[in-house]
Amino acid sequence: MNCVTHPETTVQTTCKVCQQPFCSDCLVERDGVHYCTNCLTRVSRPTSNVVPEGLCSPGTAFGLGLIPGVGAICNGEYFKAFVHIIIFGFLISISSGPNVGSFEHLFGFLIAAFYFYMPLEAYQTAKRKILQAQGRLAPTPPRSAKSDTLWTGVIFILLGVLFFLNSLVPTVLNVIVKLWPVLLIVFGALRIWTALRKGTAREDGL
Repeated sequence: MNCVTHPETTVQTTCKVCQQPFCSDCLVERDGVHYCTNCLTRVSRPTSNVVPEGLCSPGTAFGLGLIPGVGAICNGEYFKAFVHIIIFGFLISISSGPNVGSFEHLFGFLIAAFYFYMPLEAYQTAKRKILQAQGRLAPTPPRSAKSDTLWTGVIFILLGVLFFLNSLVPTVLNVIVKLWPVLLIVFGALRIWTALRKGTAREDGL
């Protein structure tokens, strides 16, 4: 791979901000981090306390995040807001069921943890968006509208099937609550399989 500015020169590393490959002549090192000259100029500018137009301030996002989904809406992440509302409502629905039994305290803890996660996540997202707008952080790839639409459809179908089955057989939700550890087993197995697959890919690459 060659330098973006000097195609005849081999790349040393990439710029921390724009992630473009540059040679040693095009990079400047600050505190162990490499920047290209253009990004270094933006990073060296004094940080402004003014929130860029169209963005939600971290404090506002945190405050609104105490209302399920609203913090994500403030950050312009409507699909995430929808997911937060669905998860929060689903946890409350399960915890208020008549046959939760010994899992009542667990679901109470999950509800409390997720409730405080939402404003903290909204705060961090708003902060990241401001840093990106100021050129002090590499932009994240935009989400695919097709992917969001797909996952929205999947969630609606799963919830529809679940509540339909529960209307036919009122004990379905209770059975699912009892079998929820299976989800942990499946998730753990998927993580192990992914790690093993990556390890095999590295060995094949060698």
